[in-house]
Amino acid sequence: MKTIKYKLGIFLAFLSLGCAKEYHVEEPTLQIAVAKNTVKVGDIVVFNFDGNADFISFYSGEKGMDYVFHNKERIYQSNNVLNFRSAKYAGNNTDCARLKYSTDFNGVYDRTSIRAATWIDITDQFTVPPIVGTSATFSNSGDLEISNLFPTDGKPVYFGWFFTTQANSQRTQFQVAEFKIQGVVTQDPSLSGVVYDFVDCAFKLVLGEGFDGVTVSPAPNINSTRILWSGTFANDTFKEGWAISAPLHKSEQVNLGLDKPNPIKIVSDPESASYQYVYKTPGKYLATFVIANSSVYGRKEVVKQIEINVEP
Repeated sequence: MKTIKYKLGIFLAFLSLGCAKEYHVEEPTLQIAVAKNTVKVGDIVVFNFDGNADFISFYSGEKGMDYVFHNKERIYQSNNVLNFRSAKYAGNNTDCARLKYSTDFNGVYDRTSIRAATWIDITDQFTVPPIVGTSATFSNSGDLEISNLFPTDGKPVYFGWFFTTQANSQRTQFQVAEFKIQGVVTQDPSLSGVVYDFVDCAFKLVLGEGFDGVTVSPAPNINSTRILWSGTFANDTFKEGWAISAPLHKSEQVNLGLDKPNPIKIVSDPESASYQYVYKTPGKYLATFVIANSSVYGRKEVVKQIEINVEP
């Protein structure tokens, strides 16, 4: 009986070792090298591979693809800069749109509340085009630093487009697109990002005098990409309307999130002898490869780095 138990124990031990070996995830063996570490801008850098790995991801070391920020968000102190694109066309209402802001609007999107708020006109601090042609030709507004518009007590700012169509005039249409507030990093503008895009601004349209019981085609409206102001083709009465944003708060930081790698191999891809990359800006970069073997039984990951010096 003891002999049987002894033999069974040995058998189970061997079986256990066999299973452990069968399900073991091997560490990737891939080795990476370059012929030279110093190259010129525009040269093809060839990273030569020797060995195998299921997965390979590449961080060039450039902004936005730097391994240092693979698990640490890029957060920078920034200013608030407003810009947009606009187009004005057809008709003869040359001053049909004015951009204003308010710090005391109560957030109720109706005629009474809009009229009761204090609105400060900032149109003249931007480039708003004159009437051009009979279809939309967009112009850039230019940039305005607006950090000083936000109240010091942390309350929001509302931006509003104030639209008018004069009586006894021909219809002029006006469009606003890409209205956004950017977080501009002063020490390095290339790191800037968008704080509020057009969708975030969530403009709401309120029609005022002149629209009750009047059919307008195309009717003033707001969609996911632009604001459109319009009126009847021949306006015999004065018309007005407003496009008012959501409450927008001052941001003193811009968060660009995590840097992302370029995935250059997954497990189903064939093995490759090399990977090529071109650097377009001079500097010293730490090219990083994250290589891994992975299965349902686990993952083994190795990080390999090579310094690349890029000359002009």
